Amino acid sequence: MAAAYAAIVRVVEDMYTWNMRVGATEIAAHVFALQRLGRHEQAISRWRKCVDQNYGTSGSEPNGQSTVRLFPQTHTYALDAAVALKNAHVVREIYETAIHVIDKPQDSNIEDRLSVSRRQLFWAIFPTNTCESQNADIQVVNGSRRAWDPARLGSVFLANVYKDACHWAGTDHELLSRIMMYLIRALFSEGQRRRAVDLYISLINTRKTSNLVRPLVTREIICEVTFGLCRSARLDDAYKLLTSAPSEHRTLFAWNAYFDGLSNAIAKPQHGMAHVGAKQKALDRLRLAIREMETRDGIEPDLVTRTIWLRACFRSGQWTKGVKWFRANFEIMQHDPVCWDTVVRGALGSCGAAQETGWQLISDIVQRAESRVLGVDERMLETVLQCMLEHLANVDAEFVPDEALLRRILEWVEAKQPLARQQVFAITINALLRANRIQCALDLHARMARGSMWPAKSINCMIVAALASDNTYATAREFIERNLPRQHFVAAYFVLFKRAAHAKRYSHMWNIFDTHYPEICVPQTPTQSEYATPFPDAAMYNTVLRVTREYGDVHEHKRLLDRMQVHIGVVSDSMPRAAQRIASVYGYYRNRQQDPPPC
Repeated sequence: MAAAYAAIVRVVEDMYTWNMRVGATEIAAHVFALQRLGRHEQAISRWRKCVDQNYGTSGSEPNGQSTVRLFPQTHTYALDAAVALKNAHVVREIYETAIHVIDKPQDSNIEDRLSVSRRQLFWAIFPTNTCESQNADIQVVNGSRRAWDPARLGSVFLANVYKDACHWAGTDHELLSRIMMYLIRALFSEGQRRRAVDLYISLINTRKTSNLVRPLVTREIICEVTFGLCRSARLDDAYKLLTSAPSEHRTLFAWNAYFDGLSNAIAKPQHGMAHVGAKQKALDRLRLAIREMETRDGIEPDLVTRTIWLRACFRSGQWTKGVKWFRANFEIMQHDPVCWDTVVRGALGSCGAAQETGWQLISDIVQRAESRVLGVDERMLETVLQCMLEHLANVDAEFVPDEALLRRILEWVEAKQPLARQQVFAITINALLRANRIQCALDLHARMARGSMWPAKSINCMIVAALASDNTYATAREFIERNLPRQHFVAAYFVLFKRAAHAKRYSHMWNIFDTHYPEICVPQTPTQSEYATPFPDAAMYNTVLRVTREYGDVHEHKRLLDRMQVHIGVVSDSMPRAAQRIASVYGYYRNRQQDPPPC
């Protein structure tokens, strides 16, 4: 189908090129094809141009060109593109424009078709996943990868959408329930808990007095209100709401939302759980709630429920109970990376004995993943890597795993990580350097280079600084010349140069000066020719002149100024702008009474 969509785009764009008349059908097909090809920005741009041309800007009359009455579906396709971009501002713009355009009086003669088109426009705002899947996602999945959430549109906008839907699609009770669900979520996220609860109560009253075929209150809305109350630390209110709801609405997802609120309250007893007392009592309350779900509604706990209980055990400080329970339910939980994630985080966040157990679990994860017994997702990789980073950065850890295990874990994570995730390795190198594990950092740097994931300039400079931390510069200079691209030479040598100047190791400083004096050739990109830059440059001169002036080293200060004067003449013809910057620094420091320039 991609080829067909591409062909549609080419045909319509050729029509624009040849100044042919492009009708509503072609415009709709063009926007639709662009959206289906993933070219969402272009689809929205084309929609904007067509709306401006055919309906005017901000409600004004269109210009003198012949106008085309756009199909309502065209606005829906543009709205689909905005939702795919997760851009709330553009979604609001397209919706408000579309409602205004479709509602024009001249369209009243096709009311039946417009009614269907309006319903499609409303549904385009909302994803296909229900509140239940959204709440499960909140509990166990990294929020950065969450799908489009219409609650981001804001409660004011969603309230207006609900009014429009009642007017144009009042018989579509499923649509009205969906809009209400996201409106309640938006109110809770904006801190308007009272308004959200009042809205839910009004829905309950509507259900009792209305003869609607399908009531507005659904199990998704029950789940949403329960979750919102728990997030607001209103656990008693959430329990009353959940237990008073009809049995068909007390789903596993709603109970899990309540359980998650109890677990979060254990971590923060000052919010919502102060009346319970000790964390042990809070854990008992969660255990009784899970039992009530089983006996009252006949619902068996799922993996999410078990994960919440496991997390609560660690949060209450009972790590031995958590690990024991995990091992007792190993057959059920062994294939779920989220359960492993929870127990590893909990163990490593506890005392020394628990940390030893946590590292044993990480070793088991690597072994089971390598033998394909455990499927490992991106979250699990991040957890294992984060545990390593926190350990490497914590030199006072109660338990220290052996070096062989750390290397094995690092190699495993590296093999699993996508090539585009260069920053993860950069963070790892940073943690290794902070823990003074320089050799491990060099090994990872070499593997990154072999894997076409060249470290950023900042990481290279950090390694150079670590190698020169003991005021010996030969190793650092060798690392620069052998392992760094020439684009990073100036920045890396600047680190050495600055350290030597502050340590008053002027002989090393002058050796660095003479390494590539008077200029160094740097390739812009692998496909472009080289360009020259002065070495040392103005920033390096400025730094060492400031240091020598502060230390009162008059001889070295004057020697640097003399070198600068010669250097300016050498590079003035080939690099006039760079020479001008060096001359500016020279002018400031020639008169020692002036403040140093901002370089």
